[in-house]
Amino acid sequence: MSLKLGILGLLAEEPLHGYEVKSRFEAMVGHTWEVNIGQIYSTLQRLERDNLVEAAGGRGDRGKLAYRLTPLGRESLDRWLSEPEAEPQQLHDDLFIKLALIRRLGNGNLQGLIDRQRRVYLQRIRDLSELERRARAEKRPDLLLLIKGAVIHAEADIKWLDACLEELTNLEPYTPTHEEENRS
Repeated sequence: MSLKLGILGLLAEEPLHGYEVKSRFEAMVGHTWEVNIGQIYSTLQRLERDNLVEAAGGRGDRGKLAYRLTPLGRESLDRWLSEPEAEPQQLHDDLFIKLALIRRLGNGNLQGLIDRQRRVYLQRIRDLSELERRARAEKRPDLLLLIKGAVIHAEADIKWLDACLEELTNLEPYTPTHEEENRS
């Protein structure tokens, strides 16, 4: 989720100052994403510069400035909320680069890396199970959907590791042709 657009969504509900934005954003995602207050204020400043938010009156108690959505900000938020994500699958994946280099260089431990990565994904699923337990206790069905999506992704990552191991284990090290390396 984009922090910028998450902030716009929160300001669509009512004017808020920075600490309220931080608190509500973190609560909205079940405290799975901790945001630095400096990030909030710098994002609010950029949103104000871009005419997506504006000050909602003067500074309140303790000098806090509340922000509200502008019509342009509302239009931007509505457009983002209605559009599907264009890139659901990441093609810039660090793990794939490691696997490709192990194969290309022929000097790595493919099985060892895949086993270590599998343990990371399994731990992620265990951590998500704990988050799921807390979300159920807090009666947060919205957060349960986020967690379920993360579990499905982690399970898919494990299946992908299995496919990588199956496909890459018996292959010879890859050496690109001169033409492949010079393709633009």
